[in-house]
Amino acid sequence: MTRLLVSVRDLAEARAAAAAGADFIDLKDPAAGALGGLPPAHIAALVKALRAEHPRLPISATIGDHAAHDVAAIVQRVAAVAACGVDYVKVGVQPGRDAPALLRALAICDAPVVPVLLADDGVDGSAVAVALGLRAFPAVMLDTQHKHAGSLLARVVPGALAAFIAEARRQHCLSGLAGALRADDVPGLRALAPDFAGFRSAVCSGERSGTLEPGRVRALQAALASEPAPRVEAAV
Repeated sequence: MTRLLVSVRDLAEARAAAAAGADFIDLKDPAAGALGGLPPAHIAALVKALRAEHPRLPISATIGDHAAHDVAAIVQRVAAVAACGVDYVKVGVQPGRDAPALLRALAICDAPVVPVLLADDGVDGSAVAVALGLRAFPAVMLDTQHKHAGSLLARVVPGALAAFIAEARRQHCLSGLAGALRADDVPGLRALAPDFAGFRSAVCSGERSGTLEPGRVRALQAALASEPAPRVEAAV
């Protein structure tokens, strides 16, 4: 079953999402970009409060948006976010020639890094191969940077998403999908069956920087947990 990751920006949203049944709490600032990062002190305070109330709930946090060539700054930020006590540190990876070097640097970080491969123009197969081939990450995600251009499932052919998920499964790595996902993407997600799916816009009123609504979280959780649809086959 695909588990539900909900991105939150403060303690009130985190508590609401946890109480509504989110499987993962993801700490980010949606007003600061696709993977906008919260200040480390804020992340640490949120982790402390969540651990006291939901000690077994996995928590991730983003490091913010960085160009793939800025490896030193990214590694430094990874260390700062990991020190806050999160279970996973999410790092956006733009496609292109700088992606492999960044992935190799992340692989030797002393932190539980989850590379988030940006797929606005399709899945970068070479980046996927490097990320999974390193066998260093607990999970790998696909996401989009430009949230107003439509959901990941509307922008990437299902066969390519299925191939990514299948390859992650073969490498014993968790797979995640995100990127302006909406409630009407749930049937497609259930057919693709990634290990988790990340939502922000779909659980908020208005834009992704709007107010998180617990009822939407509960509805998504129930929909993802319903009887699976026929699985989409990977493209060959």
